[in-house]
Amino acid sequence: MTAILNPEVLAERARNLGAFNGIDLVFVTLDPATPPAHAVVDLEFHNDNGLAAMVTAVQNAVIAATDLFPMTGGTRIPAGDRTGEVQVTDVVAGPAANVLRLTVAPVGDYSTYTLSVTDPIVDPLFAKIGFKFRPGCFNLNCAPDWTPSPAPPIEPAIDYLAKDYASFKHVIWNAMRVRVPGWEPTSEANLDVVLGELIAAVGDEISDFQDRVATEGYFSEARKRVSLARHARLMDDHIHQGNQSSTHLVVTVDGDVDVAAGVGLWTGTAWTLPIAGIFLTAAEQRCFLALNQLELYTWGGVAGALEIGSEEADLALPEPMLDPTVEADAEALRDLLRDERVRNLVIEEKLNPDTGLETARDITARQLLRLLDGVDAADTVFDPLAARWLVRLRWRREDRLTRRYCFITRCPGQPSTEGVSAFHGNVILATHGRPHRTVFRPPGTILGVDDDQVFLATSERHYEVTRWGVLCPLPFGPLAYADTPTGGITPPVSTAEVTVSNGGGDVEWHERIDLILSQFDDEHFMVETDEVGRSVLRFPPPAETNTGNGRPLPEGAVVTCQYQVGQGDAGNVGADAIIGYDPAAAPGVTSVRNPFDVTNGLDPEPRDIVLRRAPVGYRARQLRAVTLADYVARAEELPQVGHAYARYAWTGSWRTVRVSIDAAGTTQIDEATRRAIHDHLDAVRLIGEDLEIRPARYVGLDIRMKLCADPAYWPEDLAAVLEIEFSDGYTPDGRRGLFHADEWTFGDPIWASQLIGRALSIAGVERVLLVSMRRLDAGPGNSPVTIALSPDDLPVVDTVKLEVATDEIIEVANDPSHLERGRIAFEILGGRR
Repeated sequence: MTAILNPEVLAERARNLGAFNGIDLVFVTLDPATPPAHAVVDLEFHNDNGLAAMVTAVQNAVIAATDLFPMTGGTRIPAGDRTGEVQVTDVVAGPAANVLRLTVAPVGDYSTYTLSVTDPIVDPLFAKIGFKFRPGCFNLNCAPDWTPSPAPPIEPAIDYLAKDYASFKHVIWNAMRVRVPGWEPTSEANLDVVLGELIAAVGDEISDFQDRVATEGYFSEARKRVSLARHARLMDDHIHQGNQSSTHLVVTVDGDVDVAAGVGLWTGTAWTLPIAGIFLTAAEQRCFLALNQLELYTWGGVAGALEIGSEEADLALPEPMLDPTVEADAEALRDLLRDERVRNLVIEEKLNPDTGLETARDITARQLLRLLDGVDAADTVFDPLAARWLVRLRWRREDRLTRRYCFITRCPGQPSTEGVSAFHGNVILATHGRPHRTVFRPPGTILGVDDDQVFLATSERHYEVTRWGVLCPLPFGPLAYADTPTGGITPPVSTAEVTVSNGGGDVEWHERIDLILSQFDDEHFMVETDEVGRSVLRFPPPAETNTGNGRPLPEGAVVTCQYQVGQGDAGNVGADAIIGYDPAAAPGVTSVRNPFDVTNGLDPEPRDIVLRRAPVGYRARQLRAVTLADYVARAEELPQVGHAYARYAWTGSWRTVRVSIDAAGTTQIDEATRRAIHDHLDAVRLIGEDLEIRPARYVGLDIRMKLCADPAYWPEDLAAVLEIEFSDGYTPDGRRGLFHADEWTFGDPIWASQLIGRALSIAGVERVLLVSMRRLDAGPGNSPVTIALSPDDLPVVDTVKLEVATDEIIEVANDPSHLERGRIAFEILGGRR
């Protein structure tokens, strides 16, 4: 029987034979004589039904043993009922009730023989069994018989190196010649030729796809931007996707109004579709009529300009909106400037200070001023002579003026002109890119039509459900990315804002660079952008293929994506270019403009830059602090830190890393800066090391200099210039004073030549006669270092510098109220008397 039998069902049938019987096993024992004359075969049945009757029938010659137990098989010695063939010669009862002992002679060969039972009591499925005359089957002759397969057909020779259209077509033509004798390609219109060329073309596309897929598996050969991004993330690096440009706008309003987020703006006065000139407001902003333009309070013409380095200004109350004779109006303006919604001002030169005309004014004379927080931003001041109130405004130290701003100009023969410069208080942030809204619906649902509205474009698409995630291809591009630092540390963040609805309300989902760290209930998605600017939103896979990396989209969910289209330096425009806006979306706004050039838009990082930077990025960016130098390097990554110094300290329980900070542009560290530095370092510190952030140890110096003045210069004037040159601020022409905080760092000694050279650079100083330096504290090294110069301006002693410890920074503030911060005194001989 060639049918494939189910062993479990067959065994069940054997257990339920009832009055029938069947062969179960066979055991072969050979005659011990050599060679064996016969074999003893113990035939074991499933039960003992009918076995005694079989023995009686054979013994009484009712049926011959060869007829009751016929045998077949054999190759050299066949089985059968003829003389000399292998057959059953005798049947007796076996050692058990369900066993019959058969005598078989002669002994057969190594092939398989089949023993059958013809008694009707035996079930046909159990009526035969195969065996060999090899007890135990301890050699290879027990291997089952097998039927060899037919000879393989003759196949045409195939060139497996064929990879393109021409080589595929060559293989097909040769195959046709083998299969169809006498066939040759004739006309291109022949059906055989057409089909062959179509197959070759498809093969060329498939082969190219295979090559491209294999290429994307290697970082150095990958061409797809998505592949590069995935490879880079394996090395803890993020390729920069470019970023949209952004700028601050000065807004004028006809009343106190709220400018909503997403108000359309564009370059020029008319709406045009090219993406390069489209912007929109980044966040809702309150604008006030009183802050349209603010003038400097000149104290009756006394204060006509603001000097370089200024950190405050006195503002006149804008008339007629506010009455400067009423204190309440001054307090109202003060409270506006303290309002958390007013954090930025712009100072701008409106007229040419040399002529008092708008012609040839310097349009680059503009600066963004970030106000101090809360009550520190502004105070009211009263002018008793004019009986007028004013507001004193203060901004951050890092935003101190970088140039002199004139507010009053006096030209010969003409009356003085005021309003040369002014402040603007309604400052809002705008980002580049046209807004789009795309709704993704489940596959098979009815879609709405695209609507290219003025400024806002809407569309509907189907999302695609795959085992790798739910894909939502954005129909428009390039997708704008937010401004993120370059260098591979910070993951890029797109402008896509996604909400998901399944009938139970809209739920906001959040973007992640990948879904590896997302938990099963995290509502996350990721964005992948290719080399031509096409972007796809990828959501976690459906529940049946989800591995727990993010929550799958609900059944029948509708995905709404609000995003901006516009990327790179396409949004970099010049100052005063953005002047158009949507008046319907911004009622109360009378004008907008960008006072600064827009320059921060970046194109996506090129492939060759990614290939060079990403594999070695981990060397340039160590994400752990092992040595003290690592802590120093990590701290100096922050813009608030000029320099840093680290040392170990034992606090009694464990080792502490004490990091001293030399803040950029100042000697003070506020709590917000200290916390930012601590968090930045805490992310990389070693386990078991505590962290302590403290300001640098500043060492005040006591310096005395004796100088000889030119007879043409007044000593008093030289003293004033010397104090400016050796100050800790900026000189009137914008240079740093010798003791500016950023000119000195940890462990820097002070050399006498630095003092002498700076003094001799001042017009009117003929010679330096003596330099004396010492520490003001009572610690080691506070003995004075005195350098007397010879007539040849050479020191007469070998010691020409003052050392400080490696964790100390010298300081000479020359502030009479804080002499502990250092002082310098000048003794000027000669000069004009």
